[in-house]
Amino acid sequence: MEALRRPALPEDAVRYRLLAAAAAGPGGEALLRRCAELALVRFAPLLAACVWQRQPLRLRYGPGRGEIPAHLGGTTVFGDNVEDEWFIVYVLREITREFPGLAARIDDNDGEFLLIEAADFLPKWLNPETSENRGEEEKV
Repeated sequence: MEALRRPALPEDAVRYRLLAAAAAGPGGEALLRRCAELALVRFAPLLAACVWQRQPLRLRYGPGRGEIPAHLGGTTVFGDNVEDEWFIVYVLREITREFPGLAARIDDNDGEFLLIEAADFLPKWLNPETSENRGEEEKV
């Protein structure tokens, strides 16, 4: 699990990753790069209309390293506008709807903030020690 931990983020930044089980096999890099292209084309009108505080959402290919699988991801500094952080959550959710083979993970300097926001609705057994890798949106 230590391999999944990353250096601390600045207070005004959000890190995001899109993962695909199919990317683990041959052609995984091409698959992820194609998903990035299609997602950016599909959501270009929405992204272009957004007035970003500091930096826009940027998806880049990240090769697998150790226990971290190949993924699409990035980090965005949102400055004082926390709405940019929530807009990124929305865009990632829409990308996973458009591409059902992808799962999203997002965190900031507080950790997996979606779990923090949902704390009142989570099972009692879930705590910081048992929550590692449980912040991805699951398709049912």
